[in-house]
Amino acid sequence: MLYIILLTHAFQYKYVWQHSSNELPFYYVFSAMWAGQEGSTLLWMFWIAIVGCVLIVRAKSYESGVLFFMALAQVLLGSMLLAIYILDSKLGSNPFALLKDTMDIPVFKMNPNYVPADGTGLNPSLQNYWMVIHPPTLFLGFALTTVPAAFAFTSLWKREYTQFANAVLPWTLLALLVLSAGILMGGAWAYEALSFGGFWAWDPVENASLVPWLVLAAGLHTLLAYKHTGYSLHATYLFFLSSFLLVLYSSFLTKSGVLGDSSVHSFTDMGMSGQLVVTIFVFLVPSIILFIYRNYKKQIPAKEKEEKTYSREFWLFIGALFFIVSALHIIVLTSFPVFNKLPFIKNKLAPPSDIISHYNNVQIWLAAFVAIIAGITQYFKYTQTETKAFYKNFIISTILSIVCSLLFIIPFKIYRIDYILMLITAWFVIFTNAEYIFRVLKGKIKVSGGAVSHIGFGLILIGIIVSQGKQEVISLNSYGINYGSGFTTEESAENILLYQNEPQKMGKYLVTYLGDSVGEKNIYFNVLYQKIKKDNSFGKSFVLSPNILINAKMGNNPVPSTRKTLTSDLYTHITMAPLKEDGSQPDSIIKDTYTLGIGDTIMASNAFAIIQGINANATIDGFEKKAGDVAVGIQLKYIDLDTQYIIEPIYFIRDMFATSIAANSHNNQVRIAVSKIIPEQNKFEFIVEQKLNKYIIMKAIQFPFINVLWFGILVMLFGIFLSIQKRIKDNKRLYAKN
Repeated sequence: MLYIILLTHAFQYKYVWQHSSNELPFYYVFSAMWAGQEGSTLLWMFWIAIVGCVLIVRAKSYESGVLFFMALAQVLLGSMLLAIYILDSKLGSNPFALLKDTMDIPVFKMNPNYVPADGTGLNPSLQNYWMVIHPPTLFLGFALTTVPAAFAFTSLWKREYTQFANAVLPWTLLALLVLSAGILMGGAWAYEALSFGGFWAWDPVENASLVPWLVLAAGLHTLLAYKHTGYSLHATYLFFLSSFLLVLYSSFLTKSGVLGDSSVHSFTDMGMSGQLVVTIFVFLVPSIILFIYRNYKKQIPAKEKEEKTYSREFWLFIGALFFIVSALHIIVLTSFPVFNKLPFIKNKLAPPSDIISHYNNVQIWLAAFVAIIAGITQYFKYTQTETKAFYKNFIISTILSIVCSLLFIIPFKIYRIDYILMLITAWFVIFTNAEYIFRVLKGKIKVSGGAVSHIGFGLILIGIIVSQGKQEVISLNSYGINYGSGFTTEESAENILLYQNEPQKMGKYLVTYLGDSVGEKNIYFNVLYQKIKKDNSFGKSFVLSPNILINAKMGNNPVPSTRKTLTSDLYTHITMAPLKEDGSQPDSIIKDTYTLGIGDTIMASNAFAIIQGINANATIDGFEKKAGDVAVGIQLKYIDLDTQYIIEPIYFIRDMFATSIAANSHNNQVRIAVSKIIPEQNKFEFIVEQKLNKYIIMKAIQFPFINVLWFGILVMLFGIFLSIQKRIKDNKRLYAKN
């Protein structure tokens, strides 16, 4: 229904008016569906409904409890769309509300049936193909995260523990797969569409989606330990329930407006903060009570003996703990705005000044430890492992990892100890899991899902550390030009000014701003890159066209342009370009009038002219003066970037009629005329016409080996997919036996 009113441009509906327009292409109408809070809630509910239908068939003995849990989530989400008042408190927001019922403006009083001819349009940053598929994938992941929690709650409620691991494992893997894909699509969108130069900015809303993934991954690994040995069931329940609660908390952070000052992704507050908190507590309180009660009554199966250190289940649990520490670090820092709203917090909490570096510095170490554990766990067997075999395999893989790491450390001059550690551990997880596939599993890929996904994880770490740690800004401001108050010192240093058709050296390239071309909604700034060889001749050349998406209603949006090669990406985006307020290009010729005296300066584009003196008997080329004529030349010293010379505009009078004879600069970019002589002030009135020399201020970053990151993501997702296939087959065989 929402899609229909969006597609038919029914602007009498507030949601349609707010998030779409007549000019919106067909495919971005999909994006408009989840551009607002109400639409994203509907999307979430849609996926829960679909997942619920599948669960009716697949949940087996857990069906009643799991469906109750899912239905409760559906009811609470649905309440966010009611838009009714209970005791002066508004419950939910209606996506089908009419403009005339929500906006108290005169036009509706004069004409209650007034319908706007157009909407305000979709946020420019959402007009990207990734935003057509990223939100639906992410919300499907959120819906699937409900399933492991629902199984955990039902298992605790019904005290049905024996089939729990087999029943929930495929769903956990599927939730992890889809949530991973959704989060990583968001990273790809940020890399392609946003101008911060990267795929992850530790934005609070990004963090809020990552934390449930980390906790769910922890739950998956403790579930495997429980399935094979009976250990870690308590932790598995806690992690599954927590991952779902953190999805709800993520929704609270996004929709409550509490992150309004700290995130570019969050929605504004629609007065539903209290309702969102209630939704969290509806699941949180029963879950805690049920878990504590079953634990107090010792009704949850548990092993009496501790796991042995040389056992796989022990290291699975340790690895899960590192996931949890990582999640806690992120969610605590992300929640500072929430903590500051609490009445008993007297001194406001402030995050570290360089929050991105802080996250990186901490999370790199945690990721490295997770990689080590993901590697050595493959050398352990469940219950007990021979130490001699472990150390033999460990040492070989470690040596290979160090050797391969040197291939990056030396050429990229990686000297930070945390970067080096992360590289070595990334290679370690690749080698150990590859060895596991070929030595233990005899190369059977279909049963190697876990090991394949770990190899993908290792590749991701290599891609991150090399592409982000050794990224190079090549658009250096070598002339030290001051771009004005809109640029910080760092931004000024990392942006280059390019005038049209004036080549400049930038890194290993000669770059030339060729001019712009105008599309339907974008202005493309075409920049020619010519690679400079050692003998100063030119090698390969190519054109990048970073552009600006014009949106007069919601503000213009810079869109990067990237040249992708196998070994690196060259990422460029426009930081500044001369545009009018409506987004159109400025006039090509500008005219100014100045009243100045001798010694004063006339400023022009890339040049200036100093008024040096008067020539009372000026001559005019090709023109013969008569008796009584007056020709006064104003001598100007014209100075541009690399030369200076004298030009002389003339003020000519014959028979009481005055004429201005302008003088041009040598490149004909500037034309100066004397329009009036003001003797009582010893000044002259000048009219200065100049062709505007188009320019752009641009940033360019080289990301080495970023394709390793994208390839690693595909490998990890493929590994999880293989695991899902195997677990479904295992379950079919198990159910067939029973």
